[in-house]
Amino acid sequence: MAGKKSNCYFDAYIELAECTRKEAVLLNDYINQFDLNQMDDMLTKMHELETSADRMKHEMMDRLAKEFITPIEREDIYQLFNEIESVSDAIEDILIKMHIFCISTICEEAKQFAAILLKSCDVLKQMMIEFPNFKKSEKLHDYIVEINDLEEEGDRLYASSIHGMFSTSGDPIDLMRWTETLDRFEKSCDAILLYLISSLQVLRCASDSQTFTFSSSLVSFL
Repeated sequence: MAGKKSNCYFDAYIELAECTRKEAVLLNDYINQFDLNQMDDMLTKMHELETSADRMKHEMMDRLAKEFITPIEREDIYQLFNEIESVSDAIEDILIKMHIFCISTICEEAKQFAAILLKSCDVLKQMMIEFPNFKKSEKLHDYIVEINDLEEEGDRLYASSIHGMFSTSGDPIDLMRWTETLDRFEKSCDAILLYLISSLQVLRCASDSQTFTFSSSLVSFL
């Protein structure tokens, strides 16, 4: 029974990662098959996913308040739930900004960002699936490297996109719309990296406080 209780937190991380992945899929599909008439429907679907993630987090917080023994530090569990929910909020915010700014056409940079974000969420879910095996995992190293690489790719895309828009755009309103919207894309990628960093800090604390044997490929990140 204790093992099942411990695993519930890891299972919840996986479910929350899947919620963020579904949001990224929805956003990517909408941007690549853009139809302004579908915006209200997309906002509703996106909010349903974000609300589902929020509800799941609060259910786990209620459970955490009642349990005496937890698989990792109580504060770490709470922090990781908050930060993965921040990823969900950040993705929803992209669509909200597109709606607020009345964006009627999609730039190529947005399509590229949506693809990076979707890939990042795919890897994030795989990382969460592997997270319960962190003591001996040989896969976490690759997921960590890939998420970091994708975040850096997003940074480069953001810098080049904003530079290009300021260099060529003749419409200040359109420039404002896309600089703000692309900023939300970049912040979503940052939120995933922040969650990754927090996860690594949790592993570092676990390695300091308990006798764990980590895989050689993961030690360098700890």
